[in-house]
Amino acid sequence: MSIAVPRAGGPLPLLVAEYADGRTFELPFVYLSGLELSGTASGPRMAESLISIECPAPFWTARDALSFSVANESSGVGLLPNLAQLPVSRSAAIGSITLENPGDVDSDISWTITGPGGPTPISINGVGFVFEAVLQSGEVITIVRTPTGVKVLDQAGANRYADLGPAPKFPRLPAGISVVDIEMANASPGGWEPTTDIIQTNRVTSPSLRVSAEGWQAFGAGLARTATGFYGSDAGFLALTWAAASTPEAAVQVQVPAAVGDVLSASLSVLSSVAQTVRVMTQFVDYAGAPVGPLTLGGSVELPANTPVVVGVDSTDLDPAPEGTVGFRFMASVDVVGGRSWAVGDTFAASLGIVTASPARTVFFDGSFEGAGWAGTADASESVLFDRVRVNQSTVQGFYKPRREVVY
Repeated sequence: MSIAVPRAGGPLPLLVAEYADGRTFELPFVYLSGLELSGTASGPRMAESLISIECPAPFWTARDALSFSVANESSGVGLLPNLAQLPVSRSAAIGSITLENPGDVDSDISWTITGPGGPTPISINGVGFVFEAVLQSGEVITIVRTPTGVKVLDQAGANRYADLGPAPKFPRLPAGISVVDIEMANASPGGWEPTTDIIQTNRVTSPSLRVSAEGWQAFGAGLARTATGFYGSDAGFLALTWAAASTPEAAVQVQVPAAVGDVLSASLSVLSSVAQTVRVMTQFVDYAGAPVGPLTLGGSVELPANTPVVVGVDSTDLDPAPEGTVGFRFMASVDVVGGRSWAVGDTFAASLGIVTASPARTVFFDGSFEGAGWAGTADASESVLFDRVRVNQSTVQGFYKPRREVVY
């Protein structure tokens, strides 16, 4: 237990109870009497004294508010609870959630309604109010209890109390379990908007081989680039086509810039006209293309005929790039022992390469994907994937601070 004393003229001093799990409860008080000590002796002294205080609001109140959110998600099933800082679970009724107040007395609860949408009925255990106005996108209504009543304000601070339905009730949130019902007509799931924060970079400069095969190589019985590929009409692939019968030996690979200490994950999509066995291989190289460090062999992968398969490796299977590294090769090589021989007309191809400085493989993207961009020339440069935020989404949020009669 401690006492927080504000500056002169500030709010009331606080008794503060801090728990090991990080929870903090506060109790404002007014000093009445006690601690009257006198004496002239010098040196350390210890004294015990009773003090008299008065608490205008005699409940310990959490310093930090808990919150929950109900939003219109893109799944099309209406308002669903978003698990936030509280244990919130959805019931069978859309917009109805079960909420636990961990305090031992009821708590004031404030509301934030964000358009578009409305009317919006809100109730706790069947008692509540309706905000009847239909909000436009960007409009925000705040409903908060004050010592003198309830304020209903919009984002500009204007009074919107008149937009409430008849006989509104503003219940407190009881201790324990309650059912909170929230619905909003004409609600919108909004959309995603990219930010300027880059969360991934695909180092492959021709990830879908739309323009060129820069960084890509193939080893086998012939090389041909086709304008369309197996992942969409605008995705080409680097293809080997056999003009004569051959042994299984063949490979496709992509090489990207790398630096000492890099920790990389990689994948690419491979396609064989016949059932085949391939093995993933990686190699760091120097400025002349000579190997730096050992060739890393991954596990074998079975490719069904005419079926694209993503093969890859996580950084947990690779050591960081050693001294002298300037490049990284990622290869899908037909297993000489387990693979089958090629016949005339057989093909082996690869496309959609992705190499990122991340601990695990990620889903393929390039600069043409939504929320992504090109680091340079479109279709012929590295790609960056931006973080995204949801905008214009209809939401209703509740905020409250648990209260206790006694703390230990």
